[in-house]
Order: sequence, then structure tokens, then C-alpha cells
Amino acid sequence: MGNVVSSVLSIGFEAAKNLLFEKAKYILELEAHLEALEEVKPDLEDAKVALKGKLEMNFRNGLGRDERCKDWISKVEAIQPKVTKLLEDSTAEIERLSMCGYCSSNFFLTYWYGRDVLETLKEVQSLLSSKPSGEVASTGPPPGIEERATEPTVGLEKMLETTWSHLMEKDVGILGLYGMGGVGKSTLLEKINEKLVEKKDEFEVVIFVLVSRDLQVEKIQNEIGERLGICDEEWKKKTQEKKSTSRINDVLAKRRFVMLLDDIWEKVKLKDIGIPFPSQANGSKVVFTTRSKVVCGRMRSHHVLEVKKLDEENAWELFRRNFRGNNTLSDPEILKLARQLCEKCGGLPLALNVIGETMAYKTSVPEWQCAIDDLDSNAGGFPEVEDEILKILKFSYDDLKDERVKQCFQYCALFPQDAGIDKDVLVEYWISEGIIDEGGDRKRTINEGHKIIGDLVRACLLMTVDTSEKVKMHDVLRQMALWVASSFGEKEENFIVKTCAGLKDMPKVTDWKAVRRMSLGRNEIRDISISPDCPNLTTLLLTRSGTLANISGDFFLSMPKLVILDLSTNINLAKLPEEVSKLVSLRHLDLSRTCLENLPEGLGKLTQLRYFALRGVRTRPSLSVISSLVNIEMLLLHDTTFVNMELLENIKLMENLKGLGISINDVVVLKRLLSIPRLASCIQHITLERVISKDGPLQFETAMASLRSIEIQGGTISDIMEHTRYGGRSTSAISFQNLSVVKISRVNGMQDLSWLVFAPNVISIHVMWSSRELQEIISIEKVSGILNEGSSIVPFRKLREIQLRFFMELKSIYWERLELPSLERVFIMMCPKLKKLPFSKERAYYFDLRAHNEEWFERLEWEDEAIED
Repeated sequence: MGNVVSSVLSIGFEAAKNLLFEKAKYILELEAHLEALEEVKPDLEDAKVALKGKLEMNFRNGLGRDERCKDWISKVEAIQPKVTKLLEDSTAEIERLSMCGYCSSNFFLTYWYGRDVLETLKEVQSLLSSKPSGEVASTGPPPGIEERATEPTVGLEKMLETTWSHLMEKDVGILGLYGMGGVGKSTLLEKINEKLVEKKDEFEVVIFVLVSRDLQVEKIQNEIGERLGICDEEWKKKTQEKKSTSRINDVLAKRRFVMLLDDIWEKVKLKDIGIPFPSQANGSKVVFTTRSKVVCGRMRSHHVLEVKKLDEENAWELFRRNFRGNNTLSDPEILKLARQLCEKCGGLPLALNVIGETMAYKTSVPEWQCAIDDLDSNAGGFPEVEDEILKILKFSYDDLKDERVKQCFQYCALFPQDAGIDKDVLVEYWISEGIIDEGGDRKRTINEGHKIIGDLVRACLLMTVDTSEKVKMHDVLRQMALWVASSFGEKEENFIVKTCAGLKDMPKVTDWKAVRRMSLGRNEIRDISISPDCPNLTTLLLTRSGTLANISGDFFLSMPKLVILDLSTNINLAKLPEEVSKLVSLRHLDLSRTCLENLPEGLGKLTQLRYFALRGVRTRPSLSVISSLVNIEMLLLHDTTFVNMELLENIKLMENLKGLGISINDVVVLKRLLSIPRLASCIQHITLERVISKDGPLQFETAMASLRSIEIQGGTISDIMEHTRYGGRSTSAISFQNLSVVKISRVNGMQDLSWLVFAPNVISIHVMWSSRELQEIISIEKVSGILNEGSSIVPFRKLREIQLRFFMELKSIYWERLELPSLERVFIMMCPKLKKLPFSKERAYYFDLRAHNEEWFERLEWEDEAIED
């Protein structure tokens, strides 16, 4: 027993001795290690400086930066402060040593210090031995910076200066801009992009991406890929993960970039997208905007800035801009109330614009007082950041006194963000949904629909776009509309709107029974095979998908209230299931620009159908089933198939028909159509192809009051109207009041287009390769009898575009100068005998005038020059 104890004690003593000796080494060799660390310190700094120099030279020469170099420099910069601190403490630590360096007055403190010195020395030596060369291959020219158009701002200058200052700080890689919706975050980001354009030498690529609420990683990747020029066929085949790791990351890691992410609602995982994390080493930046400060924290922002509302002075300046051009604020009482109303907007730029524009032409004190009282009421139930925004925006909504107008506004939220909304399509939706109905008078109902659009534009809830045929809705207003439609957030599945969301399958819905309207346009859904129970669904928009090829019959089995089904512009959709006959309430069906081979027989059972569009279907399916749709009011078949006598007789049976789009290639069928006044008066769109009329004009005289577009391709036609009609006293009886688009190509027999003077609202005229006999567009001989001094006809007052091509004998458009107040574009090609244009040379510089050659343009005679002579 004693031997065992003795043995154990002996072993323990030996282990303790070894441990003590091992620790003592850090003290015994401390001075030698410090001396070595002192020697390698400048070597490390020199190596870092040299490598940085190489990288900067690469950058100036348009070469990439090796990720290994950046990692190595980062590690060096991390350890250098530690080396400095250890050497600074060396004097005090050496003073603790005694017995010629073999002992210390505080053994354990010196031990820990000595161990840190040795480990740091080894790490420095390892870094020096592993220093990369810094040589990289050329990666080609940088992708550059995308310039974005911006407008002058009010009150953002100081915020822009502050943001820019922080962004340029070396230790700021991720900068977060947060604030409530409509406060100007996106505008500020666009201004930053504008300043970056001026700093092209500092950053190789700047990318602006709109993220929005429905975060779609692959959509963001595709936008970045487009900017980087890597969206090739190989790219399209890669998974989301491969796009991030093997393409985007590879390119961005070799460049100094700035990523501008606008309107993020949740954490964006940069790694998942392929964006390298910004750091001092790579010199790159990420700037994002959000409505939530929490998101700034989750994005690991190096710096966070709040985009605040405007101060009182700037808010008033922005508010007053809406009243330029009128004297509304000249009334002292209204001026006082305007100040109060401006204050109620709380400095929110979007609110200041919306409310200011709404009030711009309200000139009574009670209207202004009512507006202030309304803004004082509690909108209630808003979530966090959106609270004040929706309260302000809802003021414009509440100012719509007519409940129908409010419903129409909500409906606009079904369209894609920032997309142009066709006014005619919108009104047809409203009619089919039953939102507007003027006692069965269709024309009056359509007029009411367009009046409502005007009301919404004037209320700043819709915005006009370049063409008068379309409007659009601001994204923040769209969010407000959806919020209202969802009973202020309590019933979010009332409206399901997922447009441009990159969906490849139908969205997951918690409660299909709650869904009233659904819009899934511009997605990538290929197949619809679900069978949802949708007892309350009234509108289903599945438009503009280049991938949708199949819809199962089960999909339509439980939609008893569906009144609108829009499948237009699904160019791969070749078949519609017979189960469409189950949609017993359907009133509006649009199958335009599909590739349907045949229409299902069950379509004939849809006796409630009032609107049927089948435009631009080049597969030209059989239309025999149309004979059963006797209650149709709008039938649009143009550019799909040519109407024959049998189909024309079927259309004749549609007693409720109010609008017709049609294509004809037989003059006999055309004459039969024009001989039926009820049908002829319904024509809104007509295409004539290879029609030959050798026995006189087509005699469109009184038939075409509803005509909106006409296209004539090929054939022989002398005129549209009887010559004798041009001098008639009653111009209204033969006028084309609603005609806006005229296209004529390769037509023989025409000497002029004088009938166009009876189209006072024509917007676009395209004429090419027509008869060699055509010498003038408007003939003074034909129209002088009606264009007398007291005439109400003003030719081409709304014309925005005219194109004339390949008219070898054309000598005149009009015999004298015209005002042409709306003209924007003129394109003239191969009209060598045309020596004069009906406007001054000065006016020509105000719109886009394109001619086939400069020599022809220089030879032109101008009205203003003739007057001067």
C-alpha cells in the first residue's frame, strides 16, 4: 500500500514539475520573444502597404481584387493593434523579472503576458509567410453606374449632405435609412445614386434595386445579373444558390461596389443574393431604405439615419408649390386655413403633395375648414409605421363622397405596381363587377366610368401617364387601397394581389372562402391544377404570363360568383377546359393574345356573358360557339379571324350588342355589315385586309360614329366616304368623333385621306407604302366647302404622332399652316416630292421630327420663311 501511494505521489510530482517548467518557459524566453516581435512588426506593415499598393494599381487599371488579398490585409489590420499594445507594455513586464530573468515578482501575470507575446509572434510569422502576391487576371471593364432621372426636391439637401458624409466614412459599409412611408427615402436614395455618378473613379459599379414588400431573392438576383452583364443562357439554368455563390459573388468580390436597395420590409440576406458583406477591406457599400428601424438592426447596419419629415418652412414651401398658377391662397382666410392644413400634414412630403393638389382649386372657406376637421379625426387601427401615412392618405380617399368612386379606387390596386392602367379596360371591369351601372344605358355608364377616373386623378389618387389612354397608381397609395379593401388589415385575404412577384405556382391561401378579388399578373406560373373553394371570388386576373400553358378543369368548379376572368396575353395558353361552363355568373371574359386552338363548347352556356374579347389570337380558332352568346354587349374579335357571312349573321342575332371589334377580308361581307345600321354603329375597331373595292368608296358615312381604330392592310380602296359628302352641310352626321388610331399600308387607289378632317380626335396616323396616286393627305378641293370661316372643325387638334413612309408622289399634307397643339412626333421617310410641312421651322424643334435624310430636310420650305419673304 505504501509503495502505491509513493508511486502516485512520484507521478504527480513529475507532472507538476513538467507543467511548471512549461509555464516558466514563457518567462525565461520573454525577452527573446519581445525582441523578435519588435523585429517583425515593421516587416508586417511594409508587406501590407506593398500589397495595398498593388491592389490600388489593379483597381486603376480596371482589374479585379483577389479575395485572398483582402482577407490577408484584414487579418493584418486586426492583429497590428495587439502587437503595438504588447510592445508598449514590455517595459513594465520586464521590470517584474528578477534573478536575471528566471523569476517574476508576479509569476502568473508574467506567464499570461509571455504566452500572448509568443502566440502573437507565431501568428505574425505565419501571416508573413502566407502573404499573397496580389497578382490578378483582368476582369474586363467595370459595368459602370446607371444614371436615374430625378426631380428637384424641397428640404432634402441637408439630409443628403449628412447621408453622403456618413456613407463616405471608411468604417461604414452598410448604411440604413429608415422613416415612414412617403417621407422621401426613395427620393434620397435616387439623389445618392446621382452623386455616385459624379464619383465614377471611386466605385466600379453602382446598382439600384427596388425590393418592395414581397421580397423575391431571385428577382433581385436577376436585376443585379442584368446590370453586371452575366444574364446569359448559363445563368438562366442556375439555381438561386448557384447564382449567388458562383456568379454574383464572384463578380462583385473583385470590384468596389455600391448596392442601393430601396424599400425593404424585412432582413435581406446579402449572402443569399450573392452580395459580399461590405467592409473596410473591400471598400464596398450597401445602402438601403426601410420603414422599420428594427430592420436596420437586423441588417447589421454600421450606421443608421432617420429620414425625418420636413421642417415647417420647407413643408410650407412644398405645400405652396401646388397652388402655383391660381390665386386660391390670395384669400386671407383660406391662407390662414392652408397654414393649418399644412401643419396637419406633419411635414410628410407625400401628404403635402396629395393634400395640396386635392385642395388646389377649392375656393370656399367651408371646404377648407371641413378638410381640417376631417384630418383631426382618428383613422384608427393602423400598424406602427403606416399609422400616420395611411391616416393622411386616407383623407384623400374619404374626400371621395361617392361610395362607388371609393370602390373604383380600391379596384385599381389590383394592377401591378407603377404599371399603366388602360382606362377602357378599367371601366369595363367596373361595369362587369356592377360597381357602376347607369340604369342599363351602356354609353352613359362608360361616360360615368371615365368621369370617375377623372375624379380620382384630380384627387391625386391616380396619376396620368404619357398617353391619355392610361393612368397609374402610386405604390404607397396602392398599399393604402389594399389596406382599406382588407377592412383595415383585419381581412387580408379579401384582396390577394401578387403581381410581378416571380411566382412559379399559385400562392398559398389560408382561407379561399374569404377571397373576393385576386390578381396574379406578370408571374411565371406554368400550370394551375388546384381546386380551390371560392364561393365569394368575383374577379380573377391571370394576365401577361409567358409561361402559363395549362389550367385544369377542377380549378373552375367552385367559383359560382366569378364575374371577371382575364387570361389575356398568356401566349402559351392553347386550351381552355370545358369546365369553364361552370362559371355561371361570368360577365367578362378576355382571352386576347393567347394561342387557343379552339374555344370550349361549354362557353356557349355562359348566358350571363356581356364582354368577350378574343383579340390578336393568330391561331384563329373556330368561333361557331359565339352563336350561343346572345347577350353579349362587347365583342372584340379584331386581329383574330376574318368574319364571313355565317359568322356575321350570328353576330346580327346579338340584340344587346353595343361594341364590336372585327376583321374583314371580303368586300361583300363588309358591304353587308355596313348595310346593317345597328351593327355598323357598334363597330369600335375594324381591320380590313386585302379588301378590293373597285366600284367606288366604301361609304362609311353615317355608320362609324363609335369607330375608335381602323387598320387597312393591302387591297384596293379609292376612298372611305362618298366624294359628294365632303361638301354636305351637316358634318356631325358623317364625322368619326371617337376615331383615335389610323393605320394604312400597301393600299392602292387612294388619291388622298381627306376624310380624316372628320376625325377631330385622331391621335395617331401611320400611313406607308400606299398608292402611287396619293399626292396629298388633305385635299383643299374636297374640304374647302366645309372648312369655311365659321366651321367648328379644327383639323388634327389632338394629333400626337404622324408617320408617312414611301410616298413617291406625295406633295402636300395640308395647304396651309396648322397649329397642331398636341403634336409630339413626326416621322417622314422616302417622300421626295414633299416640299413643305404644315408648321413652322421653329415648331419643328419642339417635337421629335425624323426625316429619311438631312438633304431633304434642308430643302424644305417653311411657312414662317414664306411669310417673312
